[in-house]
Amino acid sequence: MKKIYSYLAVLLTLSLSITSCSNLDESAYKPIINTGATTILSTKFDTDMGGFTTQSVSGAQVWSLNSSGYVMVTGYVGSINNANEDWLISPEIDLSGVTSAHLSFDHVARYFANISTEATVWISTNYATDSLPATATWTQVTTKAFSDPGSWTFMGSDDISLNAYAGQKVRIAFKYVSTSTKAGTWELKNFVVKTGEAVVNDYGNGTKASPYTVTGATLNQTGTSGWVKGYIVGYAWFANSMNQFYFTGDTCTQATNVLIADSMSNIYQSKCIAVQLPAGVVRNGLNLKDLKANYGKQVTLYGGLMSYFGMAGLKNTSYYLLEDSTSGGTMPIEAIYSETFANSSKGGFTIQDVNLPAGLSYVWTPTATYGMTASGFKSPTDYASESWLISPAINLSKVTTATLMFDQALNYVSTMANKQTYISVWVSTDYQSGLPSTATWTQATIPTYPAGTNWTFISSGAVDLSSVAGKSGVRIAFKYVSISGDAATWEVKNVVVY
Repeated sequence: MKKIYSYLAVLLTLSLSITSCSNLDESAYKPIINTGATTILSTKFDTDMGGFTTQSVSGAQVWSLNSSGYVMVTGYVGSINNANEDWLISPEIDLSGVTSAHLSFDHVARYFANISTEATVWISTNYATDSLPATATWTQVTTKAFSDPGSWTFMGSDDISLNAYAGQKVRIAFKYVSTSTKAGTWELKNFVVKTGEAVVNDYGNGTKASPYTVTGATLNQTGTSGWVKGYIVGYAWFANSMNQFYFTGDTCTQATNVLIADSMSNIYQSKCIAVQLPAGVVRNGLNLKDLKANYGKQVTLYGGLMSYFGMAGLKNTSYYLLEDSTSGGTMPIEAIYSETFANSSKGGFTIQDVNLPAGLSYVWTPTATYGMTASGFKSPTDYASESWLISPAINLSKVTTATLMFDQALNYVSTMANKQTYISVWVSTDYQSGLPSTATWTQATIPTYPAGTNWTFISSGAVDLSSVAGKSGVRIAFKYVSISGDAATWEVKNVVVY
């Protein structure tokens, strides 16, 4: 019998008879649950603030209770980005009588320029109620990496250990930062502190050695590329004016996608991701229209972690490996560091303006489609400018060779005959922060430059980083320069160091 779920349908429990499956190792994907713990503090933020207080360090926006059952903060108001620093601080949490404890919460964070520094969690043992955060000592709490899920779907933080503070009284704070250029939104609910050891579910990290589980891929819809592992459980199709999901291979009449899940039991649409199968080797090797026997097989895939069919997805899939060692597509390079600049984000990069004339508000800016874009032009004037886009520290200490590649487009070049003077890449091992002049930089050679007269993205070619291989704290900078009367536009995305 055909099993079909519409996108808006109520989820039903399935009982499947599986005859084509093999090697179904589901144990690695079962979440571990901490049992026997005692709740010390629990705040849902459904009807009140639960004793939490707010402190606005700067800006007009603050944390506030939302009628939909969560607390939130955003500096984006009326289509305007506003600069803010706002703290949401817990009541005192008494850990004096425990030997181990852990924290968890649900949240969704979207549209941040740099989520790793603008949405953070802190802990203090000496904060006094209703004081500014600066009056106390705070230590940043290590959490799993926050990411923009691409929707307003709340994600669990996983357990966060508080063992280092057992025997003390503490406060937990959620620190929000926004700028006049980019202001994200952070929503939070279900804050819980319990006794007992923190148990962290292993969802993988998206590498070939540790691919994301389907749950991990769902929690990391960042637009970046990564590895995902799961079981082929069906396919999706648009019919009768809605997305529909089929948990079978028997009725499959199309070859453009499959659904994968962490397990072959209790399959729901919400437990799957939709995998795009581009025409060619990947589609020919995986689709259920032509290969019914693939139903139930475990597969490891490489592609872009982004929404597909209105749900968590993997798009532009370029490589697959089935449990029987059958593979196809192009094996991706295992990156040491990568940044796509997707979702209008500059990722962990920072911008340092060496020359920002009064007529320009910025030179580098993130875009939704074209990555990071640099230009000294603001209609109708071409301004003289210099601005650096600088990477976070990259650890190359364990490699003997290293290479940088990125995609770039360049337009409106007129008198800039020597592009290397105006559009260039630099490398440093001693840069920390602030202006580039505080460190030593060496220009790297870009093998291929764009024509400078169109918006066509081309690969940079392999930029040799061997001079900094074996070193930690390596920074890569994209340096843009314009001159009066000639301000080109440079677009950079899909940066990879391998």
